[in-house]
Amino acid sequence: MPSSSIYQCNVYLGLDVVKASDVIYGGYFEHRLLSSAQLSLYHQRMMLGDCRLETGNYSFPVIARGCMPSDCVCLSLMAYGSEVTRYNMASVSGNELLIYPEGAELLYHSDGPARWINYAIPREMLQQAIINYSGKSIAISQDRITSLQLDEGEVEKLIKLTDEIFTIGQTHKQSGVSSRGFTQLSDTLLNSYVAAICDAHGVGNLQAKKSLISQRHNNLILDSEYFVMSHDDMNTSLINIAQRTGYSLRALELIFRKLCGHAPGEVVSEYEIERCVTRSINGYGQLFSIQHCYALGFSTPFTIF
Repeated sequence: MPSSSIYQCNVYLGLDVVKASDVIYGGYFEHRLLSSAQLSLYHQRMMLGDCRLETGNYSFPVIARGCMPSDCVCLSLMAYGSEVTRYNMASVSGNELLIYPEGAELLYHSDGPARWINYAIPREMLQQAIINYSGKSIAISQDRITSLQLDEGEVEKLIKLTDEIFTIGQTHKQSGVSSRGFTQLSDTLLNSYVAAICDAHGVGNLQAKKSLISQRHNNLILDSEYFVMSHDDMNTSLINIAQRTGYSLRALELIFRKLCGHAPGEVVSEYEIERCVTRSINGYGQLFSIQHCYALGFSTPFTIF
């Protein structure tokens, strides 16, 4: 392993949040803003050889969609805000560890301030560490997101360790961490996650995060967003989406309200506004203006649902 870690910290304010596409190293995400309130995203990253430790602190409601890195398994948990957060439209508990296979698609949806932590590690390294700790391997899915309820207090220990590592990284940002210190950091982090996984796995097996029906509904939400975001006109209607997906308007109403907490018309309008904002910030297409809001039936930009 290299003799020094690399610490990175970025703060995104206001509409610059939509530019934060690399919040997970090796992955790609697009952000959808749900509020006009003060926007800030505080992001930290620690490169630990082949592993990466990252955290994102959102001060506002947000939807982010994209994919996880293709070279690592990702172990994710919520430091706070789990009660207002959904992953692929499934709720998450405060003691839950989410395990994402390489390249997993993800829709992150938070209705309020929240902070996530993500630890990315190569599959072979994780499995070997599990065998070293427990004497046997654990079957980690290569194509399905799974979750594990950690023992009481384990999440708090991992959060505390994460904060300590970022503090060390920030303190030694210029000089780097010594070879010995770097190895200790990496080993401590890996062993802590492995111990939490193995101890919890002794109680119950990894659980698939979503049922087949839930996955279909999640795909409906993603497909609807893609349909709206890929059309230049501002007249996309629920009828268009219903015809495209094969669902009735009533079915769309029930699915969207259950998974998003909003009516489909509200979600579609948000997508349309977001498309205008994104294109304006990126410098192409028509500039976002108050006229666009009026055309969509809003009195001001970024109306909260």
